[in-house]
Amino acid sequence: MASTDLSIEPLSPSRRDDFLRFFDHERGVAFADNPQWAKCYCHYYHVPATIDWETFDAATNRIAMASRIEVGEMEGFLAYAADEVVGWINAQPLHKLRHCWERLGLEAPATSLPESSMAAIVCFVIAPAWRRRGVARALLQAALASFATRGLQRVYAFPFRREPGTQTPSAHYHGPEALFRECGFVETGSTPQMLVMIREP
Repeated sequence: MASTDLSIEPLSPSRRDDFLRFFDHERGVAFADNPQWAKCYCHYYHVPATIDWETFDAATNRIAMASRIEVGEMEGFLAYAADEVVGWINAQPLHKLRHCWERLGLEAPATSLPESSMAAIVCFVIAPAWRRRGVARALLQAALASFATRGLQRVYAFPFRREPGTQTPSAHYHGPEALFRECGFVETGSTPQMLVMIREP
């Protein structure tokens, strides 16, 4: 099945069960080849860094994310092939990702822009069988189109620095630098581990 057979849908309360099924600990396809992360449910960047992440188990993260989705406090986009979720991007306005900077080990840049006019992309999860088939690109393009429609003025991304050819899932979950550059992002900072990139209209 080609990437043209994908549909990209924004996360909503009506799609909560699809999200949970994709991530369900040790059953969903999200972390089929990365089981040590299977408890996450993409909750990590929503937890203050003062709280020990290791104290959260799969059930706790599942409940937390289900609750966030139900009340509209969780955004992002799901990629579907037919009726099955095959990919996810955590792309949200910054006021819904207040803890992402400290979790990333970064200082939030000084800016006069309000959090509600900026967004961040912190996570891609693609089902193993669907990697390298354009799913991440389709998810990113959908997120950027949505942000533009909503009038957001800046989008942050944080690709890891990785040696060419590195294929481990944990090396790519922030998204690849080359893809962000193709979509108009430019580097504005860096650490030994990652780049800080932005895209503005």
